[in-house]
This record gives sequence, C-alpha cells and structure tokens, in this order.
Amino acid sequence: MFAIFASLSQHRRLLRDFVSRDLRARYVGSAMGFFWSVIFPVINLVVYMFVFQIVLETRWTPGQTPSEVALLMLSGIIVWQCFAETISRTTNTLAENQNLIQKVVFPAEILPVYLTVSALINMLIGIAIAALGVAWFAYGASTEVQTANVEGVQTIARPLALGPSLVLLPVLMVLQAVFTLGLGYFLAAFNLFLRDVYHVIGVAMSVWMFMTPIFYPAEAVKKAGLEWVLMINPMYWLIDSYRKILIYGVWPQPLTLGVFAVVATIVFVLGSRFFLSQKPRFPDLL
Repeated sequence: MFAIFASLSQHRRLLRDFVSRDLRARYVGSAMGFFWSVIFPVINLVVYMFVFQIVLETRWTPGQTPSEVALLMLSGIIVWQCFAETISRTTNTLAENQNLIQKVVFPAEILPVYLTVSALINMLIGIAIAALGVAWFAYGASTEVQTANVEGVQTIARPLALGPSLVLLPVLMVLQAVFTLGLGYFLAAFNLFLRDVYHVIGVAMSVWMFMTPIFYPAEAVKKAGLEWVLMINPMYWLIDSYRKILIYGVWPQPLTLGVFAVVATIVFVLGSRFFLSQKPRFPDLL
C-alpha cells in the first residue's frame, strides 16, 4: 500500500496531466462543453422519475414532497454514476493502455487513480446542482419539524436543509475514492487474466444498482424482510450518508461512516496488493 502512495507522489505531475487530459477529452468537439455534466444527471433524473414514479407508481414515505423525492433520487444517481463509470473504465484501463505498459517503464498504478479523480471532479458538478436544488426548495420554507403517528409509530418529516454537515463532503469523497480504487485495482489486474471480467462487470453493476436504494426508499427493502441486503451493501451506506448531508443537512451516522471507512480501507489494501503483485506480469499478459 505504501508503495502505491510513494509512486503516486513520485509521478504526481504525470497524474495531474492524465487527469487534465481526461477532463478535456470528455467534451472535446462538443459545443456545450462542461454543460453536459450539468444536464446529463438532470436528464437521467427525468427519465427515472417517469419510469419509477409515473409508470410504476413507486412511492416513498408518506409526507414527502415530489421535490424531496426528486432530490433524493438525483443525489443517488450522481454518486452511483461516478462509481459505476470509474469501475467500468478502470476494469479495462490496462488493456486500453497496453502500448504504454509494454514499450516504456510506465507507472501503471496511476491509471486507475486518474480515472477515479477525473470522475470525482465531474461528480462535484452534480453535487453542486443537488445543493442548489435543496437551497431553492428550502428557501423560505418552515424549518419546523412535523411529526405524525402512522400505525402507532411516530414518524418525523425532515425539512430540506443545508447545514454544517457539508464539511464532511470531502471526507465522503475520499472514502469513496479509496473504496473505488481498491475495487478498480483488483478488477484492472484480474481482467488481464480473464478478459470476460470487463463484460461481466457491466451486468454486475446493473444488478448492484437496482439492489441499492436509489430509485426507491430503503424502507421498502426493510418491509420486504430483506434488510440484510442493505447491511452488506457498501454503496447504500455511502449514498445514504451523502443524502443525509446534502438533502437534510444532518450528520451521517458515525457507525455507518466508520464501517464504510474500514471496508474501504480493507478493499483498497487487498486490491492494491494484488495489483502490485501482478504488475511485473502485465507486459506478458498484454
């Protein structure tokens, strides 16, 4: 693990150039440029809301307004797309850059890192949109918390708000990067042994997405008696923490954040060790 950090520090200028090149390449030749980073999550939000709220008539908890549901879905979409895009691109990054790895002494470990950093920078635009949406709908609204008894259980309707908990956003992004990098390192190396991994991961990410409460409430999973699905899903822990901070302005649960940090660290250590152990074989495998 320390070898990874040493290499990244040594090649930080090259890493910065790769990130800059990737961000420019996303929108080269596009008249709208970075505006696509703004409009793309909004388009996805409209499509998913049409499917899940109008066609399938999916409903979240009682008392939630359509704007609140829309913002919950938007925040989930933004975080998930960043994660899914990074995993998909990282899995095939060694195969796509085989000329660099075969012909020169190239630090292959920077490839998953620059893809992760680039995706996180792009995600920041979506997070800003979500925060502006919360500010828009929360402006002038009552901050009074309303309670109601539903089937004998007291429920609390949280108001939309931006609060001091926003200071934890960088922490969440760092933990997300660590978790994503760990998976990315493992999949990138393993894909050279079994090229079907790149195709399988596309299906796996679709399954994982629908197992994560992005377009439906977590309470629906619990009512179905499948709470264990949430308990073993790190992306649910992450997205739920983002939502608490971005949508409601509250602090995420320390236990959830702590467990995710431990899991992310373990995944990173195992993934990076596997990557480095197989690195001398990369030219032959390519």
